[in-house]
Amino acid sequence: MPAAELTPHPQNPKRHPAKQLDRYEVVVAGDPARKKKGNGWRRAVVVSMRSLCIVKGNGAWQMAMRRGWDVPVEFQDYKTEKEELRDLVADNRLAELAETDDDKLRAVLAGLDAADLQLTAFDPGELEKLLRDTTQIEGEFPITAKLGESYDYVMIYTTNDTEFVFLQSLFNIRPERSYKKTGVGLGRAIPLERALKALSENRHSIDVQGADHDHAPAPARRRRVRTRKSAR
Repeated sequence: MPAAELTPHPQNPKRHPAKQLDRYEVVVAGDPARKKKGNGWRRAVVVSMRSLCIVKGNGAWQMAMRRGWDVPVEFQDYKTEKEELRDLVADNRLAELAETDDDKLRAVLAGLDAADLQLTAFDPGELEKLLRDTTQIEGEFPITAKLGESYDYVMIYTTNDTEFVFLQSLFNIRPERSYKKTGVGLGRAIPLERALKALSENRHSIDVQGADHDHAPAPARRRRVRTRKSAR
């Protein structure tokens, strides 16, 4: 049904800020700028046949109203107003009582590519915080090299925060303390064996990334021309 034909429940205590509705829209519709399709509608808005008001899915309805979209609707028969209100409140409260196993969530996110991470309703800052292990005090590899040490480097860079968080998850990069114990950051030297293992185990997550990278062209080599010294 067109979202404009539905009526929100006047006694619903839940409020949906614009930030939440923005994320809801990306999850459902995707990101047209990146040509990324969303997850689509996976749950109907529940409407009471008694009052013709929305009992479940008020946030989805508000998001659809902003775009003038149609929404899938399921009509349910509530015998009394109290039964209707009980279900409305319970639906909101049960979602609040859920708990998250962060370790399992990290494992799930590690199996998603950078584009898919956008459709999880997490923003890059929240993903980075989730991947941060605050209980880890001493890092496997210090941020700051000890005096006299030198290394050769291969640097991988990203062009947006989402891909940066994806690499953190892929290579299990977490904040570490410097060897001086004066600061915390993400600087890491990753052994080749560990990098190859991560790439091999998560190949399905990075296949879609290969065609989207921008490679800077190699600078043109210029021949040096020596001028002849004038004879004296």
